[in-house]
Formats: sequence, C-alpha cells, structure tokens
Amino acid sequence: MTATSEISRDRKGLRRPRAIGILVAAVLVVGLTYVAAAVRPVSPSVAPAGHASTIGSPAGDAGTLGAPAGAAVEPGPGSIEQIDQSIKAWAANLAAEPRDFISATSLATLYYARGRLSGDLSDQQRALESARTAVRIAPTEPGGRALEAAILYTLHDFSGALAAAAALYRDDPSQLGALATMADAKLELGRIDDARSDFGKLATLASGSAVDVRFARLAFVTGKADEALRLATSARDAALTEATTGGTPDLGFFEYAVGEYARLAGDSVTARSGYAAAIAARDTDIGAIVGLARIDANEGRTAAAVAGLRKAAAIAPQPETLGLLGDLLAASGDAAGAKAQYETVRFIERLGEIGSTVFDRVLLRFELDHGGASDALLARARASLAGRPDTTGHDAVAWALYRLGRYDEAAAEITAAAADGAADARLTFHRGAIALAHGDAVAGRAALERALASGPALDPIEHAEAERLLGQ
Repeated sequence: MTATSEISRDRKGLRRPRAIGILVAAVLVVGLTYVAAAVRPVSPSVAPAGHASTIGSPAGDAGTLGAPAGAAVEPGPGSIEQIDQSIKAWAANLAAEPRDFISATSLATLYYARGRLSGDLSDQQRALESARTAVRIAPTEPGGRALEAAILYTLHDFSGALAAAAALYRDDPSQLGALATMADAKLELGRIDDARSDFGKLATLASGSAVDVRFARLAFVTGKADEALRLATSARDAALTEATTGGTPDLGFFEYAVGEYARLAGDSVTARSGYAAAIAARDTDIGAIVGLARIDANEGRTAAAVAGLRKAAAIAPQPETLGLLGDLLAASGDAAGAKAQYETVRFIERLGEIGSTVFDRVLLRFELDHGGASDALLARARASLAGRPDTTGHDAVAWALYRLGRYDEAAAEITAAAADGAADARLTFHRGAIALAHGDAVAGRAALERALASGPALDPIEHAEAERLLGQ
C-alpha cells in the first residue's frame, strides 16, 4: 500500500497506527552518530540516512536523526523525488483547509523522511514546524505530538524531546513510540539507569528489531561493544524476518547498525559487509559511505577512502565527513585540499544556526584535534556538558583540559566520563593520553595500546597521535 493510500484511510477513519508500527517508526533514531552520527539516531538513538556515524557514539554526537514515532504515515524507502511530489499534494490540501491536521501530520512525516535521505537539517526544521501545526490544530491527537518529540530528538533538543514524549505517554500509555523516544532521550542526557528502566518496560510490551537495536546502543554506551554487535545483528535478522511477513523496516539502516557496531568493536570484516549491504539498499546512505571510508583508511586504502568521503560530502557536507577528508588529504601531502575542508568545517561552525547545535560536539572535538584549544573552547565544552551531562560531555571537557595542559583536572573529568562503564576506543585513547601526561606511564601506555588495537574504531588522526605518544 502506498503512503498516500494509507493516509487516505486515516483521513476517513482517523485510524491510529498500530502500536508495533509506531515502535518500528520510532526506532529510526540514533545514530549515529560519532554520527554519529551519526545524522543517523539513530541511536542512536539510531537513524538512517543521516545517521552519519553516530550510532555507537557514547551519546549520539552528530546528526542523530530521530524518527516519526506515532506518525500517521510510515515512510517507505522511496526517493526524494517521490517525497517531493507527496509534499506538494499534502501542502495543497493544508493550504485549502488550514484545520486539516492529517495533512499537517503527513507533511511533518514527509519532511522528516526527506531529511533522512538528504541529510539536510532544514528539512527537519520544516518537519518540526509541520508537527507543531498539527498539534495546534488537534492537540489531543497522538500523531503530531509523537512526531514533535521525535523531531526534537533529531535536532538534539533532548530535554524538549523527553518532555514532549513523556507528556504523550502519560496521557496515552499505549503510545509505545513515545515510550521509546523517552528512553532514547534519557540515554542521550546521561540518565543511564532511567533509560535502562524504560527500555526494560518497552521490552515487556514489544519485541523485534526496534527493541533489539535499542538494547544494542545501551550495551555499547555501558562498555559492552561485543554485546552491542550481537544485539545489532539480532535486530538486523529480525528486520529481515519482518520484511518477509508484511513489515516495512528500513533494512539498510539495520545493515548500517551492524556495520557501525562492528567497526566500533574493531571487526573490520563484519563492518565492511554491513556498510556494503546498507549502500546496496540505498546508495546515498551517508553513514554507511563514511563508515566504509573509515574502514578503507584504516586498511591503507587512502584513495578509496578519500573518494568515499567526497561522495558523502557531495550528498551532505557534514562537519565530521569534511574533517575526516581533510585529515586524509593532509596525511597524503595535499595541504591546500586539507585547508579547504577545514575552512568549510569552520564555516559551518560560524553560521551558528541549527547545524552548529546538532554538530556541537563534533565541532568541539574538531577544534581540539586541530590546534584550537583555548579557554573559550573549554567554556563551550563545559556549557555542552551542563546541558547534557553524559559520557561524551565529560570527555569533551577532559580533552579540552588536556589540550590546555591542565592535567589534574583532565584526569578527574575523564574518570567521570567512564563512570557508566563506557570504554569505546576514543575514550580509551583520551584516557591513555591524559594518564601519560599525568605521570602514570604504565596505565597510559596500556590504554593507548588498547585503543590502537581497536583498529577502525579510531580515526586516522587519532591513530597517528596515539602512535606518536607511545613512541615518546
């Protein structure tokens, strides 16, 4: 059945979506993002087509695109052209009848789906405006409210997403998508125990790919990388089964999730396979393209990695992609090319609009790893942590303090970063560097060696610095 015919049925009977359908839609959050990340989140919180590389990051760094939990329409894979045609139709309906909440909800869903494919955050802003229009027209209808919560999550307003989802779930406990968004937002806000409780409640009410992939993320952010990969694989297998029994899971996303968790666990073979399958499902999948480039870079296939990153940047010039591309160009002797990429990253930062909010921690880390340490940057890191007291927030503050030579304070912050059990390669690298600077050579060298053993879980610039520190 097409999206249009499905909405038409809703228009006639104002039918609520099936609970399991809502949950499957809601799973597209994450990221991905060190997408993280990804703008896929996922997570991320996991999400397709903008998941970038966020999915396994300790707290969905970049572009974690949320999904329309509880939307009146579950978008199919489609194309941007098909979505644009539907947007025109529903926009005309809403213009003709400004009180038509079905059209407003459908527009929000379509803009959200378009943003997933394009990686364009302005589509997510349009989706939020449309969702809020639907809520103003019909404040008791769950579709617009669930969309608003999920899109706020996409735009990294995790507190706003949590408040909106919690209010909907309180009013209607059958809204499993709202429960899922609540749990996702709590995870991003560093409320691990609360998120775990909500995920447990979710698991008693539903099962399958949407549940397994969430538990994969929970496992990863609490230091269980192998368990995260196992659960992501289980989610992918469940999605394949669901697709044969009338379901419409985004199979490319679940393949991406396997690839990303495999990369973060240091399993290049499984990661390459997962990314390739995701790209086969949708050849503009930014997260999978960037992930595959990371694998290529780690294996010395620099030309292939550069080509992949250029392709991803052409689809959507996200800061992490551009930074990675610049690093590879610099390492291969193309100083001018690297400078151009770095300048574009800083241009995105100077714009000060939604991109600088969604990518705030990616931009912080970029500056810290490219000679930009300053008291002002430390203040930005502290402000980010205050708004979102999670693992990556503490890590950013610790890394800023390290770059500024304030090693005692850095050691305290990096310990706080690992308080929930997080042990990803980047955090381990930072712990090693800080321990060495703090005078603990044994612990520092051991941590750096563990980080390097994770292979593609570290980016090339991080590999180079870790190796340099070990060689001192």
